[in-house]
Amino acid sequence: MMKTTVLFLGLMFAFAANICGQNNCFTGEDAKKVIESVKSPLVSENGKIRKELLEMRAEREKLNAKISVDTQKNQSLIPEANQIGERHLLRVCQILRENGWLTKDTLKEDGFEAFIFIITNNKDIQIQQELLPVLVEASKKGYVGNPLLASFVDSIRVGSKMPQIFGTQAVIRNNVVYLYPILNEEKVDEWRKMYDLPTLQGQILSLESRYLMPVVKTPRLPSARDLRQKKNDKTSDTAILGINDDENEPLTVETNLVNLNVRILTPDLKVPADLKLTKDDFTVLENGVEQEISFFSTADQPFDLVLLLDFSGSTVEKRGLIKKAAQRFVEYARPTDRIAVVVFATEIRIVSELTTDKNALAQKIKGIEIDGGSPIWDSLKFVYEKILKKESLGRRTAVVFMTDGEDGSKEITFADALEIVRRGDTTIFPVYLGRQRGLSEFSERYIRKSQQSLAMLADESGGQFYKANDVKDLNGIYEQVINDLGKIYSIGYEPKNETRDGGWRSLTVKIKPQPNLMTRTRRGYYAN
Repeated sequence: MMKTTVLFLGLMFAFAANICGQNNCFTGEDAKKVIESVKSPLVSENGKIRKELLEMRAEREKLNAKISVDTQKNQSLIPEANQIGERHLLRVCQILRENGWLTKDTLKEDGFEAFIFIITNNKDIQIQQELLPVLVEASKKGYVGNPLLASFVDSIRVGSKMPQIFGTQAVIRNNVVYLYPILNEEKVDEWRKMYDLPTLQGQILSLESRYLMPVVKTPRLPSARDLRQKKNDKTSDTAILGINDDENEPLTVETNLVNLNVRILTPDLKVPADLKLTKDDFTVLENGVEQEISFFSTADQPFDLVLLLDFSGSTVEKRGLIKKAAQRFVEYARPTDRIAVVVFATEIRIVSELTTDKNALAQKIKGIEIDGGSPIWDSLKFVYEKILKKESLGRRTAVVFMTDGEDGSKEITFADALEIVRRGDTTIFPVYLGRQRGLSEFSERYIRKSQQSLAMLADESGGQFYKANDVKDLNGIYEQVINDLGKIYSIGYEPKNETRDGGWRSLTVKIKPQPNLMTRTRRGYYAN
């Protein structure tokens, strides 16, 4: 079972699964009374309620702490935590019915925090939905903050299998933080600002720093049912929050060709020699549905290869290694392959535009002189925008990405870089330039995060991740990558599903006659 932790606003753990309780919090009349009580709440101190709330919070936090020590080992405690959370929440509902809204004057600071903790630190969607109008009114009066309200709404939507509005909800699986799908990424920062939240990029960087894990955005999947609420429904969460969700309806249009670069590998990740395949040997599945291949190109087509080189200050001791590696890639390239060289440090610089002139490339690599920062993800964005999208249209493309993984990007996060890769068909071959051992625990965790991020770029694009500490470790990588590029098949098809709903379509490619062979290609695409 995967290691899983749910995050509220990147600040709290909640080990509850998505559950929907069978108990009601309020009747319609109860809800009206509690909402009315927010306007003139109980102000006299109530030590008995405060004590009970603090005890409930302590009980839940004690169990949460035990689970968090080793989530894998303590999986059996998660259902117990769920039950406790639901029991506590129902008790809070009873207290609200009997006493009306509770304030810091009634509970003191710690009691009020326990009160809010119990409401938010659970996943009983039915009760949360009943409490939402109460929290909205409490937010208007300043009793709860806008960020908490935003997180609460996102929690309800995620639990109801709907895309979240503000991007506050995430889950940790296999040492990666996955943000749940977001309703509208173009508007998310506008909406976050309305509710006093930092930018989504700021939140992602905060999560990366806190957990030392890659943070990625979960693609929004197409669904058989329309998950969006009706725009004229005044009781919907978007209407209550004043959010204008002016999305367009899915369109049916003349389909565009989906292009795939497919690598063929043996079980030991080697490129099979003398492999000759035809269109009929391949099966392409989109969301599990077989597609009809309408374009097929054999493996002898030329490539555009970009060497993206890290010359930041942290790589100063590996500059010679980087230059030698780049020169070897040029040396092993096929005569028909064009190569460009981009370096990054204080600035991102094109050392050489795409060319087949190996002598000119070797001289330019030898003469590289640059130092400074380390905008890793910014540089990958630069390559896509300045070279691949402008100079390589209609050609197969790949990026060999040599870096030590110490990022200092100003424009984008790793999550953004992964989205750029998802939206293209370029194959990424990251080469991690290793560091010395015997580092602190923090440094070791940072290195693991860097390696995992680079490996995810390779997996997403159908490429391969390599690690190299010295020239010896690089031996064979040049030949393998160039050999891979020379044996990639290009496949195209027009999707049977013509709806362009912006949803994520998963891709699988199989080889019919030889099940022992594996395929590597991009994992999917957005149907925009």
